[in-house]
Amino acid sequence: MKKMYFGLALVIALAGCKQPAPESTTSSGVDVPTAVAPAEDFPATLQASGTEPFWGVRVEGEKLSYTTPETMDTPRTFEGKRELHDGALIVQGGEGDAAFNLTIKRGECSDGMSDLRHPYSAEFVLGKDTFKGCARDPAVPVEAP
Repeated sequence: MKKMYFGLALVIALAGCKQPAPESTTSSGVDVPTAVAPAEDFPATLQASGTEPFWGVRVEGEKLSYTTPETMDTPRTFEGKRELHDGALIVQGGEGDAAFNLTIKRGECSDGMSDLRHPYSAEFVLGKDTFKGCARDPAVPVEAP
């Protein structure tokens, strides 16, 4: 009888244990948990930008167009993998100097130069350069506070 109670207690204890989420490695070598929800939780098209230096990235699905004031007429284009990690949208790909990683997170963001508030923050890593800024769905107008 004691063996049966011990076995039942063990089953109950193990049922409450949760296995850690499997991890994957981003192109930057950082371990992040694998996707827990589809990347479609974010709009298919997003516009990310930042100041000092000025930069912009337009995300359309898994395709990115990167511009600076000097490259407005000829943006660099990239194609990568679009995933969701810990609630953040990650679009990454490329190799070497062309390796990129765009991270977009939910949360109010200010570009620091205007009074406009954006619904997402953004970080774009291209090769050895990191750019920080804000992002939004270009189909939704940005409102001043």
